[in-house]
Amino acid sequence: MIRGLLEDLWLLFGRMFPLPTTPGLREVGRPDRSSPVLVTCNFSLTVRKVIRTLERDGIDAWLVVAPTRGINVWCAAGGGHFTTDTVVSILETSAVAERVDHRRLILPQLAATGINIWSLKERTGWKPRFGPLRIDDLASYLERDKPLTTPAERRVHFPLQDRLVMGTNLAFASLVFFVLPIAVASIWLSGFWWRSILLIFLLAVLGSLLVFRLPGKPGLQKGLSLGAIVVTVFVVVAQVWWEMSSSSTIAWGGWILFLTAYLGYDLPSWSPLWRADVKELLFGKRHTQIEITQDRCTGCHLCDVVCPVDVFERNGETGKYFVAHLDACQACGACVENCPADAIVTNFSSGVCSCPTCTVIKGVGALEARPPAAAAPITDAAPPTCGCGSCSGDPS
Repeated sequence: MIRGLLEDLWLLFGRMFPLPTTPGLREVGRPDRSSPVLVTCNFSLTVRKVIRTLERDGIDAWLVVAPTRGINVWCAAGGGHFTTDTVVSILETSAVAERVDHRRLILPQLAATGINIWSLKERTGWKPRFGPLRIDDLASYLERDKPLTTPAERRVHFPLQDRLVMGTNLAFASLVFFVLPIAVASIWLSGFWWRSILLIFLLAVLGSLLVFRLPGKPGLQKGLSLGAIVVTVFVVVAQVWWEMSSSSTIAWGGWILFLTAYLGYDLPSWSPLWRADVKELLFGKRHTQIEITQDRCTGCHLCDVVCPVDVFERNGETGKYFVAHLDACQACGACVENCPADAIVTNFSSGVCSCPTCTVIKGVGALEARPPAAAAPITDAAPPTCGCGSCSGDPS
């Protein structure tokens, strides 16, 4: 219990750093050979929440925890850590097929970015389906004769509680960027470090809580809107009550405006609603393009099932789908990954996010993926590695 509380406290600030739990098969309740089989990531918070919800709702289930490097479902799927290969591998190693008489598999909807449901079915013989976006909706989903999610169960939201948590994580991640310049500036400016830390957390949380009410588009525009409001209040307080000098007021006002601009630019990377490239984050100019080739569309409905923001609608006359809400598209690529007819044309492959946090994560990933230095020639041929992770050293 104490460990769980410590993990929850850490996840309130440090979600930028993965927190894995052991992959494998979990028994929730008293599952039998007809119980549902669920798949999720090995992000500790997600696994504990899924188990807690299943137990609360009285659902006996087999839970297959896939190795996603401790990253949550959506980020792991988009980053190439929760893929078709990942699920194929964990189904084999967990031996869950020996525990059930059926081959029905329920996947988290947000994993559709990295998992091709058609390929998974062909390679494993299982019958995979994407379940509801929120685990809270699983009980009602399982009670239906035909397991198909409703539009409400597929739609992603960004409620107040989540915005508060993401605000603290945004602040913590931002300190990684600013810790060095703040430390250097504190050599000459007494108290600058602790004031800046408090300011970053205050502005990050405030921006996250007010993001829907601030004028402008997500990114720099909303950041500057928040900055203008906060600086105005600060100047009045500093001059009327604190009697701060004009030079100090201007300097702190400029620092506040800079921080709000940066935090506003980076906030979309901590939100489930906005995935943007540099042009959109800086100028509010839409860059994402997506359309469905009508001649190829089969009307299978899967693009609508995996889309978390209702980009698509069905044409009542033709039965085919079309892009109805382009501005909502997050460029997650779930529809492209799962379209059986290759009917969806986009200008992205696996997302177009260029926010600071994602840039750092991609940079670290690129460093980890650098090819090793050329080895010296050998005379005896070495046996090939099996790729299991123990042989090759690559757990992916």
